[in-house]
Amino acid sequence: MLILVYGDDTFRAQEKVTKLREAFLEKHDKAGFNLAEFASSDKPGEILQAVSSLPFMGSKRMVVIRDLVATTKADAKDQWASLANTPDSSVVVLWETLEPKALEKKPLFALLSKGTDVHLYACPLLEGQALSKWTSDRIKELGGQIAPDALRELCDRVGGDLWQMDGDIRKLVAYSPRRAIALSDVDLLVRATFDGEIFALVDAISRREPARAIRLLEEERLAGGSDFAIFGMLARQVRLLLGARASLDENPRATSSQLAADMELNPFVAQKAIDQARKFTLDDLRATHDLLFRYDAGMKSGVLDAELAVDLVTTALIR
Repeated sequence: MLILVYGDDTFRAQEKVTKLREAFLEKHDKAGFNLAEFASSDKPGEILQAVSSLPFMGSKRMVVIRDLVATTKADAKDQWASLANTPDSSVVVLWETLEPKALEKKPLFALLSKGTDVHLYACPLLEGQALSKWTSDRIKELGGQIAPDALRELCDRVGGDLWQMDGDIRKLVAYSPRRAIALSDVDLLVRATFDGEIFALVDAISRREPARAIRLLEEERLAGGSDFAIFGMLARQVRLLLGARASLDENPRATSSQLAADMELNPFVAQKAIDQARKFTLDDLRATHDLLFRYDAGMKSGVLDAELAVDLVTTALIR
């Protein structure tokens, strides 16, 4: 049996491999005599020998190999062809951390996936509804509950980084053991990623919540965020909103999937842009875009301070 666990969501990929390893040890190899792990840099002969060897005092062997497909060049793929048809006594797990679409284009992936007993587990970064479902399920697994608005805010702040998400979920569940996690809990305990901060900031601006927008801006600065970086992200977000607003003005029923295709965005970002753009007019966004251009020139010429530029853009958007 050959099992490929792959994807840039390294949290879910590692979790899957860990579960496979634990299930194998529990069922076939409690003493751990027949579990071997290799890196792609190890000698091919040693890896293939481990795969073909008979198990010691057991019925099965498990061999885990890290990043073999991603690092194998096209002209070297044939030396691994036998992995596509491993002996019945062996379970081979290929643990890959490359983004699924990129890995699936690798010559070795195409060769191995044609095997007789091959199982594929793709782990792309989660977004949108899939991210919300994973987060909600994780909270339930840990014995917690979460309010819908708190779930939305949590996903917006953290995004697809499940390493951070898992840690934040554990904090939130511990903080609210006998009630549902509330929006105020997320505000108090969860530090957003930089992209998440920008989404949250623009959400506060679009809802005309100046106090919250100012608080989010100050939190980012206190955490060490550069005003030049914040300005750049605001400029990018305004450009996204302009594209989304123009699409909505042309077709009020425009969908996030259409916007994602037109602007080459991932679906989660496109959905956020559509939702936020509905709260602005095209003229407002154009005027803000013109301000961004002028302030950018002012910063580069030394006439305008970056912190002031960010404050002025934020104020313009709230108005």
